[in-house]
Amino acid sequence: MPEYTDEARPVPRVVVQADDPLTRDGTAAFLAADERVRLLTDDELADADILVMLTASVSGKTLSAMSRAGQTTGGRIRIVLVADHISEQQLALAVNHGLASFLVRPFTSFSQIVVAAVEAHHGRSVVPPVLMNMLLDRMRTMQKNESPAGLLPVELAQREVDVLRLLAEGLDTVEIASKLSYSERLIKSVIQTVVKRLGLRNRTHAVAYAIRMGIL
Repeated sequence: MPEYTDEARPVPRVVVQADDPLTRDGTAAFLAADERVRLLTDDELADADILVMLTASVSGKTLSAMSRAGQTTGGRIRIVLVADHISEQQLALAVNHGLASFLVRPFTSFSQIVVAAVEAHHGRSVVPPVLMNMLLDRMRTMQKNESPAGLLPVELAQREVDVLRLLAEGLDTVEIASKLSYSERLIKSVIQTVVKRLGLRNRTHAVAYAIRMGIL
């Protein structure tokens, strides 16, 4: 049997995750019968090329799962997300976690999921034009309004890094406070301090800065 590098592998290895067993098993069964992909179990995520995630609503839990998948595969995994809706902030964060394609769940068939997985494996994305324009507009705005201070690496305290990392995973201030065993007031204060000190506009801008500077 010939060996392939991840880049040259003709058949993407795919793992399916979903909010409910019925959706997961139905999608997995279809993919298992399609020769264009090779289905792996969730336990084989470290060996996967593509993660197909199906959820009714994108949440902090969804983004955290994306982040964990990236860590498990050393940042190699490409993600096909199928959901009813995704916000502008969630989209920007999901892209940083390896999102390759986004499909609108009510209008998506199993065949379209397979196509998106294959396209993602070859470095191509399937994203509705309105979402792609939204993401590009956000990135252009951030680059245009980046302050000189924001272009310079700034040393952050470990607590600040921890808060930004959890923000990048999509957690809100209440969830972050619970996870770090701090008060919600302290978490808000940490975020405001970082945003003000770096001359940024908001928490999303702070997360993007930290990612670009290699802090996260």
